[in-house]
Amino acid sequence: MKKYLKVRHLAETIIRFRFLSIIFSLLILAGLVPGLSKIHFNPDINSFFPENDDLTTSHLRIEDTYSSMDNVVIAIGVKEGTVFTHKVLSLIEGLTEKAWKTPHSLRVDSLSNYSYVTADKDDLYIEPFIEESISYDLETIKEKEAVIEKEELAYGAIISKDKKTTLINIVFDPPRKDIESEYQESINYLLGFVEEAEKNHPELDFIVSGIVYMEYLSPKLLKAQMPQLMLSAILVILLTLFLLLRSLVAVIGSFLVISISVVSAMGSIGFITGEIAQPYIMVPILIATLAVADCVHLFTLYFQNLSSSRKSKEAMIESLTLNLQPLFLTSLTTAIGFLSLNLAPLEPLRGIGNGVAVGVFLAFIFTILLLAPLVSYFNVKKSKNVDFQKQIARKLGQFSIRNHKKLLVIIPVISCFLIAFIPLNKTNDNPLKFYSERYTSMAADSEWLSERLGGTFPVSYELTNRTSLVSDPKFLFEVDKFSEWLASNEEVLHINSLSKIMKNLNKTLHGKEEQWNVIPEESDLSAQYLFFYEMSLPFGLDLNNSISQDKKSIKLVASLKEMGSLEYRKFDQKVNEYVLENMPQGMVSMGTGIRPIFAFMTNHLISQFYYALAIGIVLITATIILFFRSLRYGMLTVVTNLLPIGVGFGIWALVSGEVSMLVGLGMGTTLGIIVDFTVHFLSKYLHAKREKNLQAEEAVMYAFETVGFALIVTALSLCAGFLVLLLAFFIPLHGFVLFSSIAFISALIIDLLLFPALLITWDKRHT
Repeated sequence: MKKYLKVRHLAETIIRFRFLSIIFSLLILAGLVPGLSKIHFNPDINSFFPENDDLTTSHLRIEDTYSSMDNVVIAIGVKEGTVFTHKVLSLIEGLTEKAWKTPHSLRVDSLSNYSYVTADKDDLYIEPFIEESISYDLETIKEKEAVIEKEELAYGAIISKDKKTTLINIVFDPPRKDIESEYQESINYLLGFVEEAEKNHPELDFIVSGIVYMEYLSPKLLKAQMPQLMLSAILVILLTLFLLLRSLVAVIGSFLVISISVVSAMGSIGFITGEIAQPYIMVPILIATLAVADCVHLFTLYFQNLSSSRKSKEAMIESLTLNLQPLFLTSLTTAIGFLSLNLAPLEPLRGIGNGVAVGVFLAFIFTILLLAPLVSYFNVKKSKNVDFQKQIARKLGQFSIRNHKKLLVIIPVISCFLIAFIPLNKTNDNPLKFYSERYTSMAADSEWLSERLGGTFPVSYELTNRTSLVSDPKFLFEVDKFSEWLASNEEVLHINSLSKIMKNLNKTLHGKEEQWNVIPEESDLSAQYLFFYEMSLPFGLDLNNSISQDKKSIKLVASLKEMGSLEYRKFDQKVNEYVLENMPQGMVSMGTGIRPIFAFMTNHLISQFYYALAIGIVLITATIILFFRSLRYGMLTVVTNLLPIGVGFGIWALVSGEVSMLVGLGMGTTLGIIVDFTVHFLSKYLHAKREKNLQAEEAVMYAFETVGFALIVTALSLCAGFLVLLLAFFIPLHGFVLFSSIAFISALIIDLLLFPALLITWDKRHT
């Protein structure tokens, strides 16, 4: 009773000094708003690479050793014939020349500047494959078309084997002081000359793809979509509230709290880190939906306490008295759930967790210290829907109490049945399919390029000679053996390695005779070949992208067919088994690249999310135990807090089966949110038992009447707000949204049907 009186005293104090409460809230808002100007977008895909991961470490080491792999691909396709025509060859030459002038470009590879090797006796000559093609006669063009088929380094790599598609590959190496503006400068210039070429050559297909292009699109799409999604989410949430609560005051009040909570939280992010990435589009919407939950609970009890004898001020004090503790507790437990994301080895995910955690507490502050005092000033009409709400809640309560013994068996059995499907889930991520086709053709373009030429799935292997240099014939023989084995796999489209260069040099210097298409046997001769080849290469097309500076390691690149993460992991396992059995120990590194990292990343993240979930549930349960001063009730909440997540993943296995990075993220985020349902129900139940001395069934009915309908409204508004994110350009968010909605509905059902049964059964055994 003393605790109740203390909470009531706090509620009365807030309303008594409501003017000061409002001023304090506005000062918080004013202090955080300037942080909005400090927010900037980081499009670097490297920020999504797991930290302290062997694959990431290997990838970054290879990038540091050799030249950058950040690229843009301009693909040119003909509908009829081949690219070997005056018009197309001349276009390739012109675009290649312009590509070299692109800001921050490091290297350009194309059909025109492909290093074609010829020899006259012992003299080696390297020249561009296509040069001043406008002067070629038809016979020369036909010769070039025939010759390219014999060039292993180009055929199937920069030109398709049907010769209908060729590409210009531009590698970038910006200073990375402001990566967003640097890429904008590069791509805006590049798109300028590509669009001009499209206008002049409508008969050709032009595709722009690559990692840098994707990083260029990310901030543009985010900035364009954020206002639309926020407005849509707020409208959907407020419409849901109005339909369920039928109160304009509740809608306006909720809109106020949503707006200032989101603005303040985003301002705080500006002060904390200032850096945001693609998934941040969910942060303001998550904060908005969670802010509404606080408003719903405040208004539900407020309207229930309004009467002819009890005016607005008294009704708000009563609502605050019953809501202060559970609202603070749910804010705390929700924050714990999101803060558990700090265990994720990805900075963007940690930023999401911290941003939402701050936003949740700001929403609590603005609900209690701004909304409640403001509403208490006005004589608000009682919602017409209050009696209907109580009737619905009472019927649910009666059903739950009457059937509590059956529900105690049925709900767990159904839950276990659904949980049994969890092993059917498989992890899968493809960074080239992160963006919706409603907003960009990147996924379709990448698929078009993959079908025609490949190259969208490169995997790099570093091969190291620990006893000598890379020109050593013994080392080159092992490289060639590995290259040939890789090429024999159906998943592999093309191999680019030093062994192919050396074999081609040997063959060229022996009159193009096929019998000399082998690795030179003498060390001195092999070293001499490599030296003269490097000296003959034109500026910008050297071998720094494939040979280390100390000449002890090389980078071998395999282009793979388009495949999902699961397929790649099987291929990678096959490669590792071959290397273990057939290659010298320590010679071949693991396969690296953006696609391989994403293929393994979700598995790595989910193992971390399990730890985050375990720590989160321990901290949340301990918090509940301390607040309610009951070990047994705290332990009961473990069931209702964890079960919806398990059920959610079971249902997900049936409806999708593909677990992406952000679906895995749902473990921590949904835990933080669904705890709210349990806490609000338990707080009203214990208030009825401890303060009103009601029996278990009566206390359950009291909880249903005071908070049952509010939980339904909260769940539906959460789902409505989340589902707006299905309009987002960032595809991984769609899985997160759908999984979260499944978990919310599962939590609502479990909290309204199973939790009352657990409370009644438990209390009857301990009375």
